[in-house]
Amino acid sequence: MARAKRDLLQQSIYLEPEKAALLATLSQTTLIPKAVLLRKAVDALLEVNGLLPKPRRVTAKRPPTVQ
Repeated sequence: MARAKRDLLQQSIYLEPEKAALLATLSQTTLIPKAVLLRKAVDALLEVNGLLPKPRRVTAKRPPTVQ
């Protein structure tokens, strides 16, 4: 789901150099931008602390099997 630029607020973050390097490695390995990884981490933190509702699971409809 694409988000409009106006929906997001820029935040600064300070990381230890080792963690910043690990985040960069994860981003390169997974091809997921660091900003997306950090937003997912914030979502998880807010969810664990009860400040964000758990996301609804979307189940895929499976076609009927032919026997």
